[in-house]
Formats: sequence, structure tokens, C-alpha cells
Amino acid sequence: MKWTFFVLPFYLMTLPGCSFFGYGLYKKTEWAPPEMAAKVKFPNSYEKGAHLEGPMVVALAAAMNDFLPPGTAPRKRDDPVARCLSLRETFQVSVWQPNDNNIFFVRFTPDLSRCAPGAIITDGGAEYAVDGEGRILARQ
Repeated sequence: MKWTFFVLPFYLMTLPGCSFFGYGLYKKTEWAPPEMAAKVKFPNSYEKGAHLEGPMVVALAAAMNDFLPPGTAPRKRDDPVARCLSLRETFQVSVWQPNDNNIFFVRFTPDLSRCAPGAIITDGGAEYAVDGEGRILARQ
């Protein structure tokens, strides 16, 4: 009977499971309301769009998740530049595959005009070398 007094609280602490350790923190994609979706007209052709192949998408996702993990909060909430740099939509992204060796170079360049107009920073981006399986080879 006495052992249940000690074991039961430990068991109850483990119930939150993965969320207790920080897993499952990725925010589920939000869907627009039906009235907004009804106004969408899909294009007949994607010829002028950006075309990313499978391994390039994997490399881009790996670099983005390392550079700005989903749910990243700004370190200084009252600093508009820090807040701006914590948003994925602040960055212009370039992906380049110089040859067929399955290595991709991904560059994130901040565009502060999107959320902190007039602010100037000397650095705020990053460059990654990532293989087509999503393994980060190097960062600068």
C-alpha cells in the first residue's frame, strides 16, 4: 500500500508524454474560413512559378527548421527588430544546387522592410550546405 503513494505521483507525471519533453510543439497549419477559400481561383499553369524538386524541398525544410524552428519566440519581445527577425516571413530564401552532387546551398537574407521599416542590421541571415536527405553539412 505504501509503494502506491510514491509510484502513483511518478506515473501521473509521465502522463503528459511527449508534450512534457517539448515534442509536439509544432503548430498545426491554420485553414482560412470557407468564405475566404471560395474566392480562390487556381492558375491554369505553373510555368512561371518557382519549381523545387523533392531533394531541394527536403534541404530547404531542414535549413529552415534549424535556422528558425517552428514556434520560435523573440528573445526581446519589446524590441521590434528582434521580433521581426523571429518571423519566417521576414526572410528572402535562395536555394542553389551548383551541380548534380545532391548538395544544396540555402541562404536566408532578412528583409526588415516587411516588419521593421527603417531598421538597419549588419547581419541576421545564414547560409547552409544541406544534402538532399536533409542532413546539414555546414552553416555560416
